[in-house]
Amino acid sequence: MNDKAVHSFAEAYDRERAVLPGADGWLARRRDAALKSFVEAGLPHRRLEEWKYTDLRQALEKAAFAPAPAHEGAVVLPDTVAASAFAAIDRHVVVYVNGRYRADLSQAVRLPKGVELHSLADVLHEQWAKELVERRFDDARQSEDIVDLNTALMRDGLALRIRKGVRLDKPLHLLFLAADGGASHTRNLIQLEEGAEATVFESHIGAGDAFADIVTDVALGDDARLAHVKIQDEAAGTVHLATLRSRLAAKSHLSSFTLTLGCGVSRMQNLVLFAGEGAEAHVNGAYALKAAQHADQFCVIDHAVPGCTSHTLFKGVLDGASEGVFQGKVIVRPHAQKTDGRQMTHALLLSRDAAMNAKPELEIYADDVQCAHGSTVGELSRDAIFFLRSRGIPEAEARQLLVSAFLDEALDLVPHEAAREALKVLAAGWFADGEGRA
Repeated sequence: MNDKAVHSFAEAYDRERAVLPGADGWLARRRDAALKSFVEAGLPHRRLEEWKYTDLRQALEKAAFAPAPAHEGAVVLPDTVAASAFAAIDRHVVVYVNGRYRADLSQAVRLPKGVELHSLADVLHEQWAKELVERRFDDARQSEDIVDLNTALMRDGLALRIRKGVRLDKPLHLLFLAADGGASHTRNLIQLEEGAEATVFESHIGAGDAFADIVTDVALGDDARLAHVKIQDEAAGTVHLATLRSRLAAKSHLSSFTLTLGCGVSRMQNLVLFAGEGAEAHVNGAYALKAAQHADQFCVIDHAVPGCTSHTLFKGVLDGASEGVFQGKVIVRPHAQKTDGRQMTHALLLSRDAAMNAKPELEIYADDVQCAHGSTVGELSRDAIFFLRSRGIPEAEARQLLVSAFLDEALDLVPHEAAREALKVLAAGWFADGEGRA
């Protein structure tokens, strides 16, 4: 064990093991095994193909993050555009500060019958929660190893279970605030039984340096539908590592969208497994980066059964010396005939110092399928800018119009109308504040 950060996490586990949720049950053994596996593997680095463009070891060793403390005293939620992006939408609000649930700031009341909303620790004794925590995709282990760190140190999170045929009456908004720096290891569990429906928003904001380690396990029953919209806009010194693992049963529907604006280094892992025929997954996102920001979008869509559809589109704008990454893979298993799998990524460079690395991949072992992938990296068209300026539009406004039009193709895929408009406002605000500032 040579990594300073690994040593720091192992020490933190030794100190806190006895007080972590599930310390006297099945999870204790699972935590021990996960910590052992994590220590043996170490933090990911560029020599690993899946981490070729993102060196998490380097990012975390700049500041060995100790566990974030429980925040003492009152908390005033920051008045940032990211924090208030969903404010105009009627929704349930659940707030976490430094990775811990805050009942005094949350507003989830009068949930419909059949909707269960708990803290993670309250459901760890239940079989459905255990199955979600322990689940591993045996056929698609890509980037699962880093989840061991979360399994060992997870302290709190959301557990949402919606019973058969029940529809959550309005969106559930999870607001994660890093108030004091340090590392927070959050685990969320979402299970929608047959025919259930829900919309979940996530906002990640913070003012200080922090390490946000989030794993969200999603299980959709037959015909279940989940819309998931995430905004990540944290401080420049924050490292954000998030994994969304989704298992889709027959005819279920997942629509996920991530807007990445903030923090220094971020990696969003979307791992989708089709377990039932006729299911559909839309995994999309947009990012706008400046200065020395680094954002990595990693997707593995595993078509393990026939007749499923997956569409992925990520679009990004990069300014300053920022760096974007897209690594995506669509796997079509031998018996997954009638698969429709598409994966695209497009990036726009606003600076000669900005960089983009894109690696979309297809692994196809069936013959009756429709699959496509592709990527583009380009600059703003000088002819388009000239055309707009010739009609009296100032250059800065012309550039903003072109960038907004570029991102809107992705933002139009946000699976909630009001959230869609809110994210477009956020993206436009980034351009007004960010371009040329880096």
